[in-house]
Amino acid sequence: MSAAPISVQLWSVREELEQLGWDAVIDTLAETGFTAVEPFAIADTLPLLAPTLARTGIRTPTVHGDLTGAELRRTLDAAAAAEATLVMHPSFEATRWHEPDGVARIADDLAAAEAAASEYGMRVAFHNHDDDLRVRSNGLPALVDLMDRVGPGAGVEFDPYWATIAGVDVIATIRDLGSKIFAVHLKDGPLDGTNEDQVAVGDGELDWPGLLRAVPAAVPRVIGLDMYAGPTLDAVIRSYRRLVELTAENDGVSEARR
Repeated sequence: MSAAPISVQLWSVREELEQLGWDAVIDTLAETGFTAVEPFAIADTLPLLAPTLARTGIRTPTVHGDLTGAELRRTLDAAAAAEATLVMHPSFEATRWHEPDGVARIADDLAAAEAAASEYGMRVAFHNHDDDLRVRSNGLPALVDLMDRVGPGAGVEFDPYWATIAGVDVIATIRDLGSKIFAVHLKDGPLDGTNEDQVAVGDGELDWPGLLRAVPAAVPRVIGLDMYAGPTLDAVIRSYRRLVELTAENDGVSEARR
C-alpha cells in the first residue's frame, strides 16, 4: 500500500481561519506541501471550504462531524459531497465513559453510524482522548474494549499524545488496537504533560521513530493540535516539515533492514 498524505485537522487553525479567512489559510497549507486537509464540523464548514478546495485541488479524504442522533445523516451527506471516505466523530463526552453501560451505549452509537455510512461507501471512527483509555471495561482500557464490540467499518482516529496523558503504553496500545486504527492525530508534548502542554511534532518528547514504525504508512496521518499556546499555523507547518523528515528517515531505516 502507498503512504497516505500528511493532512491537518483544520480545527487546529480555527483562530487563523477566523482572522485570515479560508483562502489565505488553505493557500498557505498548499504552499507548504499539504495536499489534504481534515475539515471539522463538515456539515457547517463545507460551504465555506468548498470554493477553496476546488481552486487549490486540496482533498478531504477524512472529515470530522457529529455522527449521533439527528446530525448523523446531515454529516454523512456533507462528507459524501466532500468525497471523504472516512468520517470521524470528534469525541464522546468524558462522563459517558464512566457510566456503567457507557461503553455499550457508545458502541451502539458507532454501530448506527457504521450502518448508515456503509450506504455511502464510507467508514466511521472517533477521535480518542484520555478518558477512554483511563477507564477500564471488561478488564481492558475502555477504548480497546469498545473496538472489540464494533464492526469492521468502525474504528478510531488514534491520538498518541492523548494516550500519554492517560498514562498508557502507547506502542502497546497501538498493537492492541491493530487494524482498528483508521487514522492518527499527531501532536507532541512532554510525556508527563497535560493537554495545555501541546507543541509541534518534534518539539516534545514522543518517540516519533517508534510511533511511525508502529502505524502502517497507509494509515492517514493528521496533524491535530487541539490546544497550542502560540501561532498554531506556524506549529502546523513545522509539524508537517518534521513529519516529512521523520518519514524519510523511517523509510531509510526500513529499507536498510531488508
